[in-house]
This record gives sequence, structure tokens and C-alpha cells, in this order.
Amino acid sequence: MKFINYKINKALVVILVSSIVLSSCKKEFLEVTPSNAIPNGEAFNSPAKLVAAMTGLYDLITFSGYTNNIFLNVDVKGEDVLVNSTNNYSRFISGYQYIETVNSTELSAHWAYSYKIIANCNQLLENIEEAPVSDALKLKYSAESRALRAYAHFNLIREFGAKPYTVDPGALGVPVVEKSIGQFDVPPARNTVAEVYTSILADLIYAEANFPESESDVYRLTKSTIQGLLARVYLTMGNYAEASRYAKLAQADYNLSSSSDLLLGFSDPTSEWMWALNTRSDDNNGFLQTQSFYDPYDDGYSSFRASEEFFDSFADNDIRKNQFRIPETRGDDVRAGEYILDGNGYFISKFIFRGAWDNDQLVMRASEMVLIEAESEARLGNYGPARAALLLIQQRAIPTAVTSLNSGEALIQEILLERRKELFGEGHRYYDILRTKQTLDRSASESHWSKLVIASGDKRLALPIPQAELDANPNIVQNPL
Repeated sequence: MKFINYKINKALVVILVSSIVLSSCKKEFLEVTPSNAIPNGEAFNSPAKLVAAMTGLYDLITFSGYTNNIFLNVDVKGEDVLVNSTNNYSRFISGYQYIETVNSTELSAHWAYSYKIIANCNQLLENIEEAPVSDALKLKYSAESRALRAYAHFNLIREFGAKPYTVDPGALGVPVVEKSIGQFDVPPARNTVAEVYTSILADLIYAEANFPESESDVYRLTKSTIQGLLARVYLTMGNYAEASRYAKLAQADYNLSSSSDLLLGFSDPTSEWMWALNTRSDDNNGFLQTQSFYDPYDDGYSSFRASEEFFDSFADNDIRKNQFRIPETRGDDVRAGEYILDGNGYFISKFIFRGAWDNDQLVMRASEMVLIEAESEARLGNYGPARAALLLIQQRAIPTAVTSLNSGEALIQEILLERRKELFGEGHRYYDILRTKQTLDRSASESHWSKLVIASGDKRLALPIPQAELDANPNIVQNPL
């Protein structure tokens, strides 16, 4: 197996914040007290400790088994990206085949870390008023914590909700946790899907209203990224008017990057990156970075491929088709490389895995917001604005592209295909299948070795609740297996 070269310079920050949570929560819903736990109030009794607590929240999100792990799993559950059938180190093959179990390591990490993030947010929110900082800073940290809590709940509901919101908002969702859980508190049961989204929206709307305009760090939430999260949530719910409104707000301070920037390897922020996870050569996830799995040089896990059908969907003059060219030497201009069919599919060069380990993880960029606007306007019947937004993406990829003549369902399908081509590898495909009630169909694929046909509403589209949670919490009901 690949080893992990992982130096944890922020370990004390993580221990500090995690121990706050763990000192007061029930077993494994958020695991019980470690020996190094400190009283909750003491963790926020100085400005430095409060900064450390916020840093610790982002560190939890950066954990290798969380954000990048979720994104990788989301992409291989679709049709466009797959795990090679050999030399795959047994990573993500369960997700690819839709055979996850209650003991799947990846899903257990997604569940556990989501609730660790949520619990830490709750602790900060419950103690912020006593912190010795200005009222403005208290408001900022409260808004930031609520947005991060919403982000974690959103990840949970899309993976573990029994049905997508657009299929059945009354279905079982996940537990909404908006306060700390004490040792003798009753463990929470699953809320409905609609109730989870109500909580997510309440947190994000509060955050958007109270977060300062001046913040602009790509490695932290900003007002724009909070608006971007609102656009994602409303799109997932099928509320297209609000999705479009927030997508426009979110992208207002960003310009789409140049077409050549799409070929730089998605390891460093460009002008259109809105939110990323900071990775340094001395503080990183080693081989468990997203770029490692896409690496075509066998220096990383090198196990992800593009299906032949997806590769063929790109026109020859589409600048993004160069994201499948492999130059002889890493770091050379990809346009000088060749297309290489290896194993089950094509090598991918969209994500460059640098040996210095300093590959940032993209979470959100402006192109996504443009495509949310395009899709939402098309679904609302506003075809002119939808075509105009779509053209921004198409013309960057193919400078000679002209405004689409499509309308109705044909325009929506054109936008969804463009979304696949623009955002592949960025953690969207599986969620798009769910929210749009598509049938996953790999039956005629030349590349896929797991030839599945899964219709909307199939029980395999709801991931199993981890066994550790079922063992610890008698109030949790499992999804159909």
C-alpha cells in the first residue's frame, strides 16, 4: 500500500478543539472523554485560544478522510470517472460499485467528522459571548461557525438521507444537532430531510447576513462562499429562483479565469477559486490528496480514469480536452502531451500531483456559480439569461462557440452536460444524479467494469448509517439495505 507522509503541525489545535467536544458528548455519536480534555470555558477565554478554535474547525475539514475523500467518492459513483479495476489499492471501489456497508471506512469517516465539525461549532457558539473579544469579532465567528455547521449538515444529508429533497422531503434525513450533547442527554434521532434543510438554510442565512464584507481569504469562508453554499443548497432543493439569485451574488466579486488556467493542474488557487483547503509541503495529507488519485505518472495512487464515453463528449477544439493529455514530464505544458488509454479508461491531467505535497484542495469556484445560474434560469423558463450564462463557460472552452438555440428540456440537458465537462473531479456528479432524479446507466459503457443501472429512488442511493453510530445510539434507524 502507499504510505502516508503526513506531518501534523496543527495537531495541538485539533486536539484542543476536539477535546472540548469529546469531553461532554455521548459515545461515538461524538466519542467520550479523552485524558487530555479541558473544560469548555477555558478553550475560549483568550483571543489566542479563540483563533486556535477556529483554526481547528478548518483543520477538521482538511482531514484526509473528509472533504477530499467525499469529493472522490462522489465522482466515482457517477459515469464520467471510474476507479481502475486493477492496482486500485482497494480505495473507493465500494463507492464505485455501490456496495458500501455499515462498516465502510470511508463512510464512517464522513459521518464521524461531520459530527465532530458540528459539535465543535456548537461549543464555540455556546461560549462565544463570554470570550474576551470585540462584539464585531463575536458576530463574525458566530456567522462563520454556523456556516461551517451548515456545510457539515449538508454533506451528511446528501450522503445519508433516505431520499433526496426533490424526491421526498418527508423521508428520514440525519440528526440535526444544534447544541452540545451532554453525557446524560437522550441521543438524537433522525430528522426528516426537510427539517435538515430548514436547519441548513437558517444557519446559512444568518451567516450571510452577519459575515463581514471585507474578508477575502480563499482558505476561509467569505460572504461570497456563504452565498455560494446557499446557491448549492437551493439548487439541491429545486428552489431555482433562490439558487439563481445566490449564484449571481456569489460570483459577483470573481472573474472566470483564462482558458489556459484550466490546464495548470488545479493545485493552486486561480482568480475564480472561491474556497480552497490550504495544503503545505510540511502539513498535508500525503498520498491521500485528491490529486494523487488522478495522477497519471504512478507517483500517487494513480487509480482514477475517465470513461471513454466521457472523453468522447469533448469536442477536439475544446480547451478542456487537454485535461486528458499527458506530457512526457510532469509540469510540462499538457497541450504537448498525448491522450493515453490505460486500463479501463483515459488518464487525466486536470489535477497535477506535485511531489512537494503542496496541492491545495478546491472546494468552490465561480464556474460552478455560473452553471447554477444557467441551469436555474433554464428551469424557470428564462432562456435568454440561461443561454447567456452557459455561453460564458462554453466560449472559454471553445472561443468560437455561439449562443445556444435550445430551449426547454433540450437546453437543460445541454447545461447539465456542460456542468459535467466543466466540474468533473470536483465532487458534484453523484449529487447531480440524485437531485435531478436521473438513472445512473453504465450498461453500455466500454470503460466501466461495474455496469450498473440504478433508477432514482433506489435504496442504493442512500448510503448506510455507520455501524458504530447504530451501536452507540439506540434512536437511529438504518436506511434500507
